[in-house]
Formats: sequence, C-alpha cells, structure tokens
Amino acid sequence: MKWIWLPSAFTVINLGAGALSLFFTIREEYMVAFALVMVAAVCDVLDGLLARLLHCPSDFGKQLDSLADIVSFGIAPVFLILMYKLEDSLWLGPLAAVLFLVCGALRLARFNISAPVRGFVGLPITAAGVILSLTTLLGDRVKPEMTLLVMGLLSVLMISRIPFPSFKKTYARK
Repeated sequence: MKWIWLPSAFTVINLGAGALSLFFTIREEYMVAFALVMVAAVCDVLDGLLARLLHCPSDFGKQLDSLADIVSFGIAPVFLILMYKLEDSLWLGPLAAVLFLVCGALRLARFNISAPVRGFVGLPITAAGVILSLTTLLGDRVKPEMTLLVMGLLSVLMISRIPFPSFKKTYARK
C-alpha cells in the first residue's frame, strides 16, 4: 500500500505537461508543445495502468485524471491548433475549439458517472486530443478547412454512443 500515490503522481505529470504545452504554444514553439501533449498521453496511460496493477483505483484518482485530461487533451491541443493552424480562421476556429472542449468535457463527465463497461462509449478525449495535436506534424499539408473538419468529427465522436475498444486488462495477483 506504500505505492498508492504513484498513479496520482503520473496524473499530476500529465497535467503539468498539458499546462507546459500551453506555455510553449504561446512562445510559438509548436513542436515542443506537441511533444508535451504526447508526454501527457504516456502519463495518462501509465496512471491508469499503475492504479490497476497496484489495486488502488479511487474516485479521487478518477476525478483528478479527468481534470488533467481536460487540460492536456482538451485545452492544450485546441490552443495549439488555434495558434498554429487556425489563426486566420476568424470565428470558425474559436467556435470549433469551443465545440471540441464542450464535447470533451461532456465525454469525461459521462465516463465518470457511468458504470464500468468493457471498452469505451464515445472516443476518449485522450485519443481525440492526440489526433488533433498530430495535425501539427503535417504542417502546411493539412489546410485550415481540413483541420476544422477533423475538429468537428472528433467532437462528434467524443459524444457519440459508438463503442471504442479499450486496451485495459484486468490484472489479478496469482
């Protein structure tokens, strides 16, 4: 029981990486901001894995994870895309950004109150944020219109009832 703090430590690193991504986006260091979203994604996977392995999942950890996720996979990717790709999109970019954030928050809230099921209902915000952030790697090959379309599609997928697989496994002590 002495390691029960470890999953939450990875969640805090996830949150810190998402917050730092915002800082580097403001400084127009977009690839560093992108890399920090990826660090947050790795930490997001590890926090849940460790909670299951150490048999210490908690309501506190679940809520903390959701708060970190809205920053790291909602606000940070949206801000990155707005600054890097959609700065000239007038009102469409900010509108798509708000839609993405609202859908991400709704997705997280639904997940937090749902009974455990196999897989996910709706695209997890982590996947949506990573996919959105990946468009920075494509540079000018992805036009702003396509980026807006991707944001809209990801938003709809997050609040959809479409089942998505989960790669979580139940670990039991032998």
